[in-house]
Amino acid sequence: MALHYYRTKKILWVKGEKKTQYIVKHRVQGTYTEEDIAEKLTKSLSMEAPEVLLLMDELADQITSAVLNGQRVKVDGLGTFSPSLKTKSNENLEDVTTDSIQKVKINFRPDVKLKRAMDDTKLEYYSQIKTQYV
Repeated sequence: MALHYYRTKKILWVKGEKKTQYIVKHRVQGTYTEEDIAEKLTKSLSMEAPEVLLLMDELADQITSAVLNGQRVKVDGLGTFSPSLKTKSNENLEDVTTDSIQKVKINFRPDVKLKRAMDDTKLEYYSQIKTQYV
């Protein structure tokens, strides 16, 4: 297995001046869906696809419920899901209210096992150039 990448031109406008830079981007090679995962799991487990899909759906519901209740959810080998708030700062404590909250977010931090797998992945060049305007 390998991650494919391509080189791309990035055009920036800094203080009215056009600047060109080149960067590397990951080439997305499709989407691995819930059904794809269920198909693979049915081959390695003694469960049928509908059971696997039900289990995966329930897992997602449990993670969602826990995070919405303010809990951190750790799934060994995968990572940790945590609720988070993006807020604007204020100079006075009295000015900090729910109105200071700009966004409610969920953070994901990959498990060490997943990070190590990514560190060990091979990279392959995919010759394609795209232009990105920023």
